[in-house]
This record gives sequence, C-alpha cells and structure tokens, in this order.
Amino acid sequence: MRKKMMAACMAAVVLAITACGSGAGPAVQEETAAADTAQGDAEASDDAASQAEDVQENGHTGQEGAAVDGLSQREEAAGSDTVPEGAKQDDEDSGLDAGVEPAQLAGRTISIFGDSISTFRDYNPEGYAVFFPEYGAVKAVEETWWQRVVDEFSLTLYVNGSSAGATVVGDSTDVEDPRYACNELRTGALAGPGGACPEIIIVYLGTNDLLETVPLGTNDGTVLVNEGVITNFSDAYTLILDKLQSKYPLAEIYCCTLLPVGDYGTDTPYVDFVNGEKLTAADYNEVIKEIAKNRELFVIDLGNCGITVDNLHEMTTDGVHPTESGMAYIAEAAKKVIAAK
Repeated sequence: MRKKMMAACMAAVVLAITACGSGAGPAVQEETAAADTAQGDAEASDDAASQAEDVQENGHTGQEGAAVDGLSQREEAAGSDTVPEGAKQDDEDSGLDAGVEPAQLAGRTISIFGDSISTFRDYNPEGYAVFFPEYGAVKAVEETWWQRVVDEFSLTLYVNGSSAGATVVGDSTDVEDPRYACNELRTGALAGPGGACPEIIIVYLGTNDLLETVPLGTNDGTVLVNEGVITNFSDAYTLILDKLQSKYPLAEIYCCTLLPVGDYGTDTPYVDFVNGEKLTAADYNEVIKEIAKNRELFVIDLGNCGITVDNLHEMTTDGVHPTESGMAYIAEAAKKVIAAK
C-alpha cells in the first residue's frame, strides 16, 4: 500500500514539473527528494508494513466603472491594528483540524488570486488595475490582509495576481484583459521564478460578480465547463479551479467566501446589498462553499470572520473596501485556516 501511495506522489511531482515549467524551483526539488527518500524507506520496511491492518481514511470592486462611481467614499477611522476578539474563523466550515505549528510554514511559497480588495500599487502584475492605496484607506502594504499573512508565516510571495474590477465570469480564452479572472492571462500568471509552482494559492474573487448581478448558475463544481464566454458565476468559478489545479497541481488552494457587502446607496449603518437577481453576498458564498467542498479544497469563510453588515461602517470605507481594521479581520481568518491545515 505504501508503494502505491509513493508512486502516486511521484506522479504528482512529474505532473507539476510539466504544468509549471521545467524551472519548478526549490519547492518541487525538495518534494522530489523527499519522495525518493520516502520510497526507499517504504521498500525497506515493506515486509513489516504488509503485516499491518489497512487504516481507514476517516475562500474588488474596480477603481473604474459604474460600481465604483456609485460608492460613497467615507473615510472611517481605521482603528486599532489589533484584531478584536470577534475576528474568528468557522473551523467546522473549513473542514480542517487545528494543530499545525505556524513555524512549519516558514519559507513556503504563495500566490494571491483576487480583485481590488487584494491589490496594492507596485505589487500586482503590469497592466492590472489597482485600487490601494490611492483609492482606499489602507496606505501601507503591511496593512493589507495578504501581506499580514505572508509576514505572519514568513512565506515567500510569488505573485499577487489581483486586479481591480475583476469578475469571475468573462471570456475564458482571453489572454490580454485582466478583468476576466477565468481567462488564460489571469490563471496562467501565478507561477514563481522559472515557472515554479506556488505551494499555496488563495482565491478571493466574486464581489464584483455580486455587484454586477452575475447569475449564480447551477454548477456544483463537478460539471465540466467548456472554454468560451462564461456568463454564470458557478461555471466560471469551477473553470477557474479547473485551470488552477491543472496549471499548479502541487498547490494547496484556499477559496475565500465574500465579506458582507453594504448597500453603498444608504447612509450608515449599512444594509445588505441586494443585486438585480435578488442575491446577496451570502448567496454567492453558498456556491463557493459547495464548489470547494466537492473539489476537496480549503475554505476561508470571510462571511463568518467577524465583519458584519452592522460594523461595515468601521470595517470598510464604502461597504466594500476594507479599512486597516477590516484587513486585520480578513488576515486573521486566513491565518487560522492556513495554520490549521
């Protein structure tokens, strides 16, 4: 049984090298070396292992366009850099067990795949639209949610592949426009030096789809999606994961659900934004969770991280874009899931 498991691991390494480029980098080389060592150990103890019983193997808005034009730019105080006690992660929804020491993550590689909430000037690929710091309350990169995660675990950032105004839906065959997250340009631009596969990919997308009234569709993550112009959220999200898992087969993929989105046409306190399909962020979150579950991927449940419609006036400047305090809540939720993995 151990021989079969190691053979599968070796096949995954070969596939990763092919998918991510010949310069797969230290991470892949280490996995290959580890696999070789483990295979030798397995062969040495095969007789003893054969006598054991088999064990059952019991997760944004653009700086341009109608959505941003409608946002009221309120400058709320960012508040303390300390994450309040309310910032928490629903570990049951994530399906993960606690116990991994954060120190074990040091040096691992990570790429971010998002929209304007995850942008920062000079940290995103050339040609991608950027929201922070010019248009938001977060003025230092260290205050962004993703940089907090990188710093906390001493990770190596490969690519922050985030672009303001990006939707999940769009022309999946496009190779030029960063607005369509499902396309070849966006999904193919997360590798590190020499084409090295990132070991962690965090996907945080969907807020613009909510604001632009993109229909949910019925794909639960198991239905094949053909390339072309994708017009519903679940098909586009499924296709994104298809591409990421194909291009970066060694990566652990984390799917972020959406924060609550406030109706930016109202004064504070906010009410939930309801789009033309009568959908709120919670409806898109259910789709993200279902797709991630069916694909056995990790979920960072930002819909349950402590940011609510009642405190959006403190956690965002406009019902959408986080303040420093809002970024801290997002980071805390992400860190808990990654550490517990």
